[in-house]
Amino acid sequence: MPNWITPDFGPRPQRPLFLCIISNSDTGKIPGLSAAGTSPALTDYTPGADAELVECNKIITMPELPEAPGGSPTPAIVTKAALNLTGIPSLFVASGLRMKPAVPYVELGGQAGNDIRKQSAIVDPQGLFERAESLGRKLAKLSDCVFIGESIAGGTTTALAVLRALGYSGNVSSSFASNPSELKGRVVKEAMARAGVTQGSLKDDPVTAVKELGDPMMPAAVGLMSGLKGCKVVLAGGTQMAAVLALGKAMGVEGDISIATTKYIMEDKTASFREIVESTGRPYYYADPGLENSKIPGVQIYAQGYVKEGVGMGGASLLAGLYGVTQKQLVEETDRVLMTVELPKK
Repeated sequence: MPNWITPDFGPRPQRPLFLCIISNSDTGKIPGLSAAGTSPALTDYTPGADAELVECNKIITMPELPEAPGGSPTPAIVTKAALNLTGIPSLFVASGLRMKPAVPYVELGGQAGNDIRKQSAIVDPQGLFERAESLGRKLAKLSDCVFIGESIAGGTTTALAVLRALGYSGNVSSSFASNPSELKGRVVKEAMARAGVTQGSLKDDPVTAVKELGDPMMPAAVGLMSGLKGCKVVLAGGTQMAAVLALGKAMGVEGDISIATTKYIMEDKTASFREIVESTGRPYYYADPGLENSKIPGVQIYAQGYVKEGVGMGGASLLAGLYGVTQKQLVEETDRVLMTVELPKK
């Protein structure tokens, strides 16, 4: 076990699959809330562009490389590097996705999520859950270990809202170096007032919590967890996926389920990743991708708290380590991916 992965993950999976759910939510367009795109309007394009980068090292449907307003590139570059070095297959799953990627993916359907301050978040969470559960049952026959990441702008805010509705008091992380916790809190407060929800009032009704306050990624992730029975499931992400664990617990989803994230999430003092996960009773792992050793300034600042996680970066890094990739190799390949990604012609 590499010394940059904590704790020991156990036996290396024989047939791993990296899966990533790509979704949209209008909550992510609230100014100042999400760093998944240089402007709120571009957040609709980011998930599909992340899929394109991981699948073919090109950005096709978005006018520029997905990056945060501060200049940090999408964490998809680390995921791509990890998958390049291991040869592990990937599959993207669209759930409530507005802008479709120009690469093969699985379509669960559904509408993009609404602004949770103004109306119910999701039209048909049960339908998304059932279709994802069906997909999970198929994938369980093809793999012994499925890592599930996500790409959705504004997802930490909807995660916070759902956690509050379920009775959790912890805070969520942010892709900004300075977590806009106050803004997220105001958005969640407005959304809960609109839905007539108080803290913990939906702890026995998680489906309504997702329908009113969540996003389309959540029912897809819980549905996959439910369908992947007999298969090891590792949620690859930070506090958004911690909220999915909480939902899974509330919905009675059982199985060999854990979560893997990055060292940067573990070190985020503005968030409660460890506390949320521990309260669900699920194990967690984290990888240190070592990005401070990158030769590219926009990548180096990940280690200073920018971006931190996304597109399954922590889980993909952990997988790379399990397959013998060194931290140095991962950093070098991440730099190479970023320098060679093909951008749309102007």
